[in-house]
Amino acid sequence: MNAKHHIKRVTIVGAGNVGHNFGLAFRQAGYLIHEIYSRTKTSALLLSQTLNCNYTTDLSQLNTNTDLIIIAVNDDAIPEVLKQLKIKDKPIVHTSGSTPIEIFDGLGFEQVGIFYPVQSFSKNDTESLTPIPICVEGGDSKTEDLLLSLARSVSNKVYGMDSEKRKALHVAAVFANNFSNHMYHVADDLLRQHQISFEIIRPLIEKTSNKLKNERPLNAQTGPAVRNDRKVIDMHLDYLKDQSNYKEIYELVTKDIFESQQKKKS
Repeated sequence: MNAKHHIKRVTIVGAGNVGHNFGLAFRQAGYLIHEIYSRTKTSALLLSQTLNCNYTTDLSQLNTNTDLIIIAVNDDAIPEVLKQLKIKDKPIVHTSGSTPIEIFDGLGFEQVGIFYPVQSFSKNDTESLTPIPICVEGGDSKTEDLLLSLARSVSNKVYGMDSEKRKALHVAAVFANNFSNHMYHVADDLLRQHQISFEIIRPLIEKTSNKLKNERPLNAQTGPAVRNDRKVIDMHLDYLKDQSNYKEIYELVTKDIFESQQKKKS
């Protein structure tokens, strides 16, 4: 089954990073972006001009002549968006990693699902969905088959995944992406305190990242925590004594690294 035979016109609710990237990616894959919704006229107009489609700032006025509605708004805004939508007879999906499919319950929608991209997006760095994993869940088997087919038309990496597994995936993604990036910020801050450029540790970050292409993170771990080198660890903690947040993070992560390595050995 080719999803394009069933879905041609796509409506995107939300003109932020996800809506922007989805709009461009779906258009590139041959779909017609039918309409864009945003709370603000400026963002709606801008994206509609980019995608050469209509726009609205009133959810109740969305054009019904569509084949799919994609909700691409912040998690907190999803319930209110769903309450305001009057189109109930067309497939509708949200793109959240942490919002369960039960969010659609009792609202009268006939075909519901989730279309979660495992990637962080930026309006300034748009990219194809082709290499990005898409996790799909449907409210019923027919809808899930449709969404799986749709996903395969825009991505090479498609996974059927229920809400509980997707929640675990989203938590893992926060650790791997958001938290690791914050660690880079901490490193940058510590370096800047001594007028040292972040450029000096970029090769180190890249080498670690490259190692993960072929081995599990647990096996790629290095550093004083792996060896439980208390002399070095205590010296670092003393250095951080006046930066309590960084010291607390250092202690907690060091402890967890050491314990993980001990479990690995047992």
